[in-house]
Amino acid sequence: MPRTRRNRIAAALVVTAALGTFCALAALLAPGTPTEDPEALAVAVLDTARRVTDPAAAAIAEQVGGALPAGARAVVVRPARANEPSSRGGTPHVAVVVGQTDQAAVSLLVSNGGVVGSHATADGWWTSVAVPASVRPPAGAALGLLVAAALLGAAAAELPRPRPVVVERDALVRGLADLAADLPDGPARAAEGLLVASGLRPLIPDGRLVDHLRHHVVGTEPTAEDDLVDTVAHTVRPGYADGGRIVVHPCVVVFVRGH
Repeated sequence: MPRTRRNRIAAALVVTAALGTFCALAALLAPGTPTEDPEALAVAVLDTARRVTDPAAAAIAEQVGGALPAGARAVVVRPARANEPSSRGGTPHVAVVVGQTDQAAVSLLVSNGGVVGSHATADGWWTSVAVPASVRPPAGAALGLLVAAALLGAAAAELPRPRPVVVERDALVRGLADLAADLPDGPARAAEGLLVASGLRPLIPDGRLVDHLRHHVVGTEPTAEDDLVDTVAHTVRPGYADGGRIVVHPCVVVFVRGH
């Protein structure tokens, strides 16, 4: 099979396998189906709570607990009466709050999982319920995820890997720069012209402050002029940059304080 066609098939397999992996993972992570309609249950719980004649939190919690399906939990808020302090009571499955919504109770309700529904009335009653969700057997989705991941790995292995062109080019540039430094003037200028023609920018930092991250100091030259100290006296071998990236660091001699 021609290599180009083989690469196209491998790329198509990668896309297909990646899509299959995503779908299988989504199926595994999707929430289950609630055993009851949480919004309808919230309405029923609130009706039950309002029918309780005893306003005590314990009495309301007992009646609401009897109306909940197995595994469900609820928070009921009853408006406070005149001069009645805010309070909270109930059971592990039903929290009854007098006065205002207890955010801690609601947060606990949500963090325990399930599907949450809520209902409120204009006179200040409010309830929120968490209904357990039935989890679908994940075997099919897990198998699909495993197969899709295996196909993705196999298809990716068939894709062509780009050769390290930049690394090879940098090695050639460094080799030619080193060679030019040892050539006579004529051939050396020809080699330097070839490097420039290939898109490289020569770096000759004569007269500039030495930068030990960008310059390779190969010697020093004494000077009595303070302004020249730590500047480049002359460049022994030019450096070369590819855009903003230095490929070859210039070799320089630096002025130091002396006589």
